Amino acid sequence: MRGTSLMGLSLASALFIGALAYTLPQPAGEPAPAAPWLTQLKVGTVTAIVIATPGQPLIRAERRDGRWVLASWQDFPAAPGAIVNLLRAINDARQVEAQSSLAEHQALLGLDDQASLLTLERQDQAPLELWLGKQVRQGGQIVRTGDDPTPWLLDTNLPLPQTPAAWIDQHLTKIPFEQIRRLSLTYPNGARVKIYRDSVDQPHLKVSQHPVKLMDEAAANDLARLFGQLTIEEVAAVTDFDQMKKPGLNFELLTFSGGKLTGQIRQRDDQYWIRLKTIKELAPQLVNHPSPPVLRIEARLLR
Repeated sequence: MRGTSLMGLSLASALFIGALAYTLPQPAGEPAPAAPWLTQLKVGTVTAIVIATPGQPLIRAERRDGRWVLASWQDFPAAPGAIVNLLRAINDARQVEAQSSLAEHQALLGLDDQASLLTLERQDQAPLELWLGKQVRQGGQIVRTGDDPTPWLLDTNLPLPQTPAAWIDQHLTKIPFEQIRRLSLTYPNGARVKIYRDSVDQPHLKVSQHPVKLMDEAAANDLARLFGQLTIEEVAAVTDFDQMKKPGLNFELLTFSGGKLTGQIRQRDDQYWIRLKTIKELAPQLVNHPSPPVLRIEARLLR
């Protein structure tokens, strides 16, 4: 009697473990050699990448004149490594194990109606659609290609940036501190601050303030560094800027090479938003601003 009970328990346990292994895809202990995933893909022919995720803004990156820009984000240049790393991972990925194609298993695999669709547009070829499912704990990701009903477990996770901001080069300005000749600030209350140096040989900037003192020289130098290395956190519509707190902080930055950058910063709650007005004699690698949107910047020093 006891032997029969133990046998029944063992059989039930075996069935449970077998079902778990079937429904939760995991790399096998001794897998067969993994085969290349997308043998038909030549990454050099990819002209655009589109990411559609339910409940999130559409992301579209396009290759133009040898460089990648985020068309869905005011044509901002893409982050240097985001596109390259993604395409390299897709190109190098290998398929480890076929998964269930039954409809009732797709949610478990992350391939239900909440899955992200990654589309690769290619020169002289039809777009390649890749459905992205769950990432497994041991490393690897479930994917399905186009109309192919069979999902596959890949041997790697695809490095897909999770937010639109993560796709772009978030440096708004990259002006070396030693090249800044003068930073002029006009505050909403009429106070004016001039942070300046007379020659490029001077390691630090001096500060002139009227009618009241707002900062010491060390803080003024930190502020100049901030304006030289502004980073983008978010993009907003121009109409949003018009509805923010008025008036704003106006600024003018001059460089020793004749560059000029002007704009205005407005505040909404604890956030600071900038709109550039003038960009003169500043190369694109110094000011990343191909079009005039409103940008939320990291500017805690302004508080």
